[in-house]
Amino acid sequence: MNDLKKIKIAISSLPQNGWWNNGIVAYHDNDMMSNGAIPNQDLLKKEHDNLTAILQKYSLDVIIIPFGKEIEINKKYDFVFMRDHFLCNTNKDIVMCNMKLFERMKEGKYVISTLNDLQYNVSFLDENCIAEGGEFFFLPKENILLAGQGRNNLSGAEQMAEKLKVSSLHIINSSGYHLDTSISPIFNDEYECIGLICAREVFTDKEINDLRSICRLNQWELIEIEHQDIDSSLSFRTAMNGLTLPGLFIGSKNLNQKQISDFALSNNIIFDYANVSQFNLSGGSVHCLTNELF
Repeated sequence: MNDLKKIKIAISSLPQNGWWNNGIVAYHDNDMMSNGAIPNQDLLKKEHDNLTAILQKYSLDVIIIPFGKEIEINKKYDFVFMRDHFLCNTNKDIVMCNMKLFERMKEGKYVISTLNDLQYNVSFLDENCIAEGGEFFFLPKENILLAGQGRNNLSGAEQMAEKLKVSSLHIINSSGYHLDTSISPIFNDEYECIGLICAREVFTDKEINDLRSICRLNQWELIEIEHQDIDSSLSFRTAMNGLTLPGLFIGSKNLNQKQISDFALSNNIIFDYANVSQFNLSGGSVHCLTNELF
């Protein structure tokens, strides 16, 4: 596997008095949240520690961003989903996101001081640009940005691409509330994108044909996994919502579908997992909890 030590992974610490300790408030456009569920705080802490340990197992530099008292007082519990706050390119440019939902506005400001301390160049989108980090995948070797449209608007995706100075932007439409609940790229040891996994059932025929065209254009293999019932779909999409790095994919459980296993074996991709069941209750998974800093 390629040396991962140069990649930093930002994650949040946990609030002092419990995460969603009075019950999760589900957002209207997120079918993966469990309204009213109260996470098991002891298990939550164990899962958070285990995720950190797995990242360190692969020699990744883990950057812990504090879950400050002000965030907790304001009940911005989804601050832990570090993915949504910003995107980073390989020139140390950070672009802060603009959240679509009122409940999640101004979460990202609490990461800025840490990013400044790490000497990243932080910039901001215009107010009319809506963009959430879970709606994007940045492909560093190709300098390509993939963007969903569930919680982005087109202006947000386009300005994000402009500020990150990417070579091309691909818009991928689906019914996933974030792009990372619809697809995941897979990288080889050299950080080249070699394939995409997708949950076929969240794409219309036109949308899947558009995605197939993007994959053909870029010579990426498209692994289409389809589910006929909502429970198996949500389970797979939660597991697929993983951290994808050179030669490595860390999901929330094993992706044991034969198509994926065969692809991993033939391309020397390591698939590992960190169970984050308590975070899954609020609709987030490993990809949501982590964010790459190049």
